[in-house]
This record gives sequence, structure tokens and C-alpha cells, in this order.
Amino acid sequence: MTDPKKLYYEQQALWDKNYLESSVEKERIEETIKIIPAETRTILDVGCGNGTFVNTLVSTFPNRFEKIVALDTSEEALRYVKTCKFQGSIINLPFEDESFDLVTATEVLEHLTYEDFKRGILELQRVSKKSIVISVPYNEDLASSLVRCPKCCCWFSPIYHVRSFNKNSMGSMFDDFKLIEAKEIGPEVKKRTYNRLWLSLYRTFRRPVPRETAICPQCGYQHKGKDRELDDEKKAIDFSPTVSPWVKKLTNLLVSTLPKKRPWLLALYQK
Repeated sequence: MTDPKKLYYEQQALWDKNYLESSVEKERIEETIKIIPAETRTILDVGCGNGTFVNTLVSTFPNRFEKIVALDTSEEALRYVKTCKFQGSIINLPFEDESFDLVTATEVLEHLTYEDFKRGILELQRVSKKSIVISVPYNEDLASSLVRCPKCCCWFSPIYHVRSFNKNSMGSMFDDFKLIEAKEIGPEVKKRTYNRLWLSLYRTFRRPVPRETAICPQCGYQHKGKDRELDDEKKAIDFSPTVSPWVKKLTNLLVSTLPKKRPWLLALYQK
């Protein structure tokens, strides 16, 4: 079986879109650009996706940087990148030591397994001459976003997020680079936390259906076409009745709303 993770990242539906049309994503890109040190002349963007960040740099600052390079594992994603680009992995970057003034990895580290994360961090440090910029989801509740494969019953993240980050973990990320600035970015939203027993019961009866782009990492099942239409119809029938008042009260007791927070953490590190 072909690696499900590779199949996931080669889907055209993930990359054939303009992320800047989203005001939230546009703000994230703008904040990332603002944190770039003034003396930066060369940049490597690791895990560039469809190039939203590097394409914006190229079009907005045509004379500011001497070299902008993008790298991603996905051949499909690289089709949309409008600068020098390489297909490769964060765990084995195809560049010499200290090749770039700045190395960026935005919305990348949350996808890495334990071993790949350790190797990726070392590689980012190795190829950076001066600075590293990281952005990650802030305090993401991984458990509440899992979906269930209807074929093998495996629970998994539909967007392959396997790590969660907070301000403490950002501060201790690198050995050779010091944290200069870390800030929350994006619009403030209310964050809900779920009692784990309640979440387990919910999953038992609700069993969230994976989105069409989700691919099960265990068996490779992808939920789409007629199968999805049938499941959506069944879900509408099973859960359409009005929820009784006592159930709403119970839910309010078991679901806590925390103070508003922003969705991402953005950090600058320097030697």
C-alpha cells in the first residue's frame, strides 16, 4: 500500500486554492513577514505548501531579498510555488551548513512524529546562519479533533496533526538558537475544552465522519463519493431530533469555555 500520508499531501484539493482570500490566513502571513529580521538577505521556507508565504515575499518585495528558496515533500504543492524550489524533507535538508540567513517552518512541526521532530529541529539549526522563524497552532486540543475511519475503526487527525505546542515548549525548542520573540497571532476566539469521559461517550454514539480529503493512516481508506453521501444522509436522520433541555444542561456542565485566545504562536530565534 502506498504511504497514506504521501497520498494525503499530493491531493490537488489541498493546494489549488488562494489562502490569502481568508482574512485569517492573510493576517498570519502578514505577521510572519513582519517578524523577519531587517538584515535578512537569503531565506529557506521548509514545508512551503503551495507557496503562499514565499510567493507573497517575491511579489511584495522584489528587491529586498537576494535569494528565496522553498522546499516541500509534495510534488503537487510545489506546482504552485513561484520561486526556486526543491522537493525534499525537513529531516534531511539538501543544503550545506549555514546556507541561509533565515530558515522558516510555518505550520509544519505539528505534523511531525517524535523522531522526525527531533531530526527536523537539528536540520533547521544546521542550515540556518542567523535566524529561524516558527509558527504552530497554539495549545491545540488534538483529542477533540480526531475522526474515526469507518473501515478499520482507527481514530486519527484528518489533517495529520500529532503535536501540540504552548509557550513553554516554544522556549525550549532549540539548543543553538535563542528565543528572541514569541507572540500569539490571529483573531481571538473562545476555546472550548471537553471532559474526556464526555468526549468518549460522544465519540461512541456520534463517530465523526472524516472529511473528503482525510486519508486513514492505518488502512489508507478515504471517505468520498457515494459512501460519503450515504453516511451524511444517515447522520442527518440519526441526529436531526431536537436536543432535550436536560441534555443541553448536561453538556454545559461538561464543556468548559476558556478565556479567548489566538490560534497560532509565532516565534523568532537567533544565534
